[in-house]
Amino acid sequence: MASVDVESELELLNELVALPEFACCDANHPRGISFHDSTAPAEFLLVSPCCGDRGLLCRARAAYLRNVAATIHCMCCDRRWPPEHYRFLPLPGAEPL
Repeated sequence: MASVDVESELELLNELVALPEFACCDANHPRGISFHDSTAPAEFLLVSPCCGDRGLLCRARAAYLRNVAATIHCMCCDRRWPPEHYRFLPLPGAEPL
């Protein structure tokens, strides 16, 4: 498993604190997404174990990926990993999963 730069993750989270509400990155997926709530804001930053790929997820989608999905694919290199290899970082103000 490749190392992800924790310092850059923290810098990104600090920048997000000052920004308004985000939509879930899966909001406009062409096929639709399991357990995505199109009215909910993003609450989690998803970080892959290989490329540090980042995505913002609503609570319902993050909970589905973490607790139900067998694998999650990295959007950069398309490798598949079990959910426990991913990091689901709560955005400021969000409760942990």
